[in-house]
Amino acid sequence: MPLDRSAAAPVSLLRLIWRSYLTSALVPVFFIELALIAAYFITNSVIREQNITTQQRLATEQLQYIAHQQAEHISSQLASVASNVDLLRRHAERAFVTPFVPDAEESSRYALSLEGALHTTHGLPGRAALIYSKPSRISESERTKALQFAQLDPLLQSLVETQPLVTQAYVDTADHLTRFYPYREYEDVIAASGPGYDFSIYSYYYEADATHNPERKVVWTDVHVDTAGQGWMVSATAPIYPGSGDRMEGVAGLDVTIDRLTNQVLQLHFPWNGYGMLVGKDGTILALTTQGERDWKLKELSDYSYHEPIRQDTFKPDTFNLLKREDGRALGQQLASAQQGLETVTLAGRSKQVAWSTVKSTDWKLLVVVDEADIFAEAYELNRRVLRVGLGMIAGLILFYALFFGWLYQKVRRMSGLLAEPLLDLESMMQRIGQGEYTQPRPTYPIIELQRTGEGLVQMGQHMGQSNASLQQARTDLEQLNLKLEERIQHRTRELEMANAALNQENTAKQGLIQELQRTQNQLIQSEKLASLAHLTSGIAHELKNPLNLINNLSEASIELSQELGRTLRERPQVLLSEVQDIIMDFMRNAAIVHQHGVRADHIIRSMMEHAQGRTGALEPTDVKPLLEHYLTLTYAVERARSPRLEVTFVREFDPTVGKVQAMPQQLGRVLQNLIHNAMDAVSMKQRQSTHDYVPTITLRTCREGGNVVLQVEDNGPGIPKDLHSRIFEPFFTTKPPGGGNTGLGLSLSYDIVKLHGGNLTVESELGQYTRFTVSLPACDTPQVVTAG
Repeated sequence: MPLDRSAAAPVSLLRLIWRSYLTSALVPVFFIELALIAAYFITNSVIREQNITTQQRLATEQLQYIAHQQAEHISSQLASVASNVDLLRRHAERAFVTPFVPDAEESSRYALSLEGALHTTHGLPGRAALIYSKPSRISESERTKALQFAQLDPLLQSLVETQPLVTQAYVDTADHLTRFYPYREYEDVIAASGPGYDFSIYSYYYEADATHNPERKVVWTDVHVDTAGQGWMVSATAPIYPGSGDRMEGVAGLDVTIDRLTNQVLQLHFPWNGYGMLVGKDGTILALTTQGERDWKLKELSDYSYHEPIRQDTFKPDTFNLLKREDGRALGQQLASAQQGLETVTLAGRSKQVAWSTVKSTDWKLLVVVDEADIFAEAYELNRRVLRVGLGMIAGLILFYALFFGWLYQKVRRMSGLLAEPLLDLESMMQRIGQGEYTQPRPTYPIIELQRTGEGLVQMGQHMGQSNASLQQARTDLEQLNLKLEERIQHRTRELEMANAALNQENTAKQGLIQELQRTQNQLIQSEKLASLAHLTSGIAHELKNPLNLINNLSEASIELSQELGRTLRERPQVLLSEVQDIIMDFMRNAAIVHQHGVRADHIIRSMMEHAQGRTGALEPTDVKPLLEHYLTLTYAVERARSPRLEVTFVREFDPTVGKVQAMPQQLGRVLQNLIHNAMDAVSMKQRQSTHDYVPTITLRTCREGGNVVLQVEDNGPGIPKDLHSRIFEPFFTTKPPGGGNTGLGLSLSYDIVKLHGGNLTVESELGQYTRFTVSLPACDTPQVVTAG
């Protein structure tokens, strides 16, 4: 579609050239540059995402490897501690049964407290402390047994000083004797645990008994407060069964404080500024570094203020249990279900990668926690560098285009000036030509196209001068033609006025003709009505004339018979009784025929009365199935009373979803009764004529076809010839044999009733096979009652 230049606002030549440069050259180049920069950023984004994905995969593998390696390392350290506990247990079992006499210096270290407890009074290099507290006074034999455990002091000292993790080694017996290293004053221990405390209520003792440890292996406790005043710790303990007996006489154990466990085990170098933590089997955080304290908002428990004696097990609070924390429950459940794995959690508002592996010797979990931002720091830094390079490219591009546009604008101004001066001269020349100065001097311009335009403009002025002279002459001739045309128009106007008057007269005549046609049409309609009435009256007269003729003829015959009988009786009194009886039988036959035709005339009159009855009434939603069943039962009962030997098989094919129709139930019932009655007559007739096994069958069927409900009555009677199908609904037409009161009005009446309901009644038949009448009525989907006119 060509551009409508007349609607566009005019622009200067400078702006036009500048816009042309921009749209044809500079803007495409600019967009190409933008596309290249966009491709640069998109490529960088794809590479960055791929780099992050690769780093994440490598970091995941490395974190899981580190967690596994460090767990193996911690497992070996703790296994070494457990092995030493087992060694101490074996020596303690021998100490129970091996007599030992300590030197005088060792013997001098023991005394009885005011409470009756035997304890060491002071420490010596390489010697352990002992406290033997019983409810009863300690006997000499018990004192001797207590001194026997002095032979364990070199081993206790060696275990503490050679194991970096071990803080304290001890042997506790069932009768409340404890020997431990390093040495602590009796008063300090009693202040922490209280006098006469019972070992069996503490986890480091009862977790080693036969109930909790039937295998008699080394077991690790949860984090608890040491009853000897060493603060928070975990213990590795083993039961003592002297002489391989069945009675546990005590436990041997090594204590590891949380502070030492944290310093020795978790002060490992993890990449990406990560940190480690130990979690127990029940989800309790056993050891946590300072970095982890910030993430989990906890303060690791190492020291304990013994304001009062420890009377029962004291474990870490629930805030240290992952399964009881909102931010750690999911992680705790993963730890409980998997030996090793990787999980992403949010701690202190930051996303963390947590890898874990199982410390096999204790079933603890070593967790390595790394901030995701630290993992991807290098990738993010590379992305920032690339972004800075891209922004620099954009800034350089903007600066380049700013300078280039400035230079180009100056060039466009010079070019527009070179074009504008000749154009202004051409504009002045056109104005002069427009004012009637058709002869103009030949211009001289430096641009060939403008020079040609100027020369063409000069020639155009000359041609316009010549054309103007010709135009003046043509104007004169046109004025003369206008005068002649006006005269012709006036003459034609008078002719049209006359034709219009004639046309008005013709229209008036046509209106009269139309009125005459309407009167003729009304007369034709009335004549048609009278003809229909005459046809109906003729049919009625014809149908009534036959029985009346028979009645008259038989009446005359009966009169003649009666006269003959009277004459015979007068002339021949001796007439035989048999002759009289023959005459009486003739009377009876005549009377029967008269009765038969009288009944037929009565039926005709009754049918005509039904035709004449009012066909208006209330249409209401009607269920066709019960209506069919009712009139089937009624009609069949009447027919059986008339023909007791009649046996008919009824087939019901009812659609349960067919719905209802708007109908007058009594009128629709009359239709169904007529159809069922005709079907029974048909099968009865065929049964009388049949010479082989014949089963009279009538099928009643309902179904839905679009917006109509269809009712069908089908019989397997003799059928109706095809040439009679078109007449089957005519008044007084019947296919039944004469007699029997058949008037030929039943189907005609039914057809009219169905049409009154807005439906249709059709017939299908095959001679000797079947006849099917189909009633189609509009379906009713609402219970509203309407009135048929």
